Amino acid sequence: MGWPRQLVLVRHAESEGNIRTADERAQFDVATHAYPLTPRGRRQAVLSGTYLRDRFGNFDIFYVSYYQRSRETMSLMYPDARVYEDPRLAEGQRGVYHTLTQEQIEKIFPGENRRKEREGLYHFRALGGENWPDIELRIHSFLGTLGRDYDDQDVIIVVHGHWLILFQRLIHHFSIEEAVKRYKEGVFENASVTIYESVVHNNKSRLCLIEENIVPWAGKL
Repeated sequence: MGWPRQLVLVRHAESEGNIRTADERAQFDVATHAYPLTPRGRRQAVLSGTYLRDRFGNFDIFYVSYYQRSRETMSLMYPDARVYEDPRLAEGQRGVYHTLTQEQIEKIFPGENRRKEREGLYHFRALGGENWPDIELRIHSFLGTLGRDYDDQDVIIVVHGHWLILFQRLIHHFSIEEAVKRYKEGVFENASVTIYESVVHNNKSRLCLIEENIVPWAGKL
């Protein structure tokens, strides 16, 4: 099993969900997977695409999740690419927290917020949603596909911020506490670029982080 020669991960550009609070998203009459990019987000994607084409040229493989904001970001960066969608790349599902405000949750599901606080962000599985280990299982599966099918190829993926933090937890063996800290700090900007390369160590191929959270649009919008 090998790894892609180059693996470039781009967090999707700014979407309508990114400019709303959690309660505002709950009242926004659009499913979370259907959030489009904002006008600013579309400009971010174009600028990041220019940076990527100048630095890397083309890629062998293009992946996105089925979320609108992921697909739209890739289409603006590489309009002519043949793109693969994979549901394992989807952002974490927050269940009732996607569609109900905090006040509604307290009223309809009394005790749910207290259960969340008691169990903590990593372990808590909202009603109808996933917890972080659920997402990590999807990532484990996708890593198997990368290693099996794309050895020594150049791969670019438009990912989601939470997904990317858990991807790095698995690759770098972050603790749960470190992953939660990075999640709360929001370490990855929209339309930012994170780069890995395959290296051989002790006769084993590994993914090595080259740069992370490059923001090609910074200072240009």
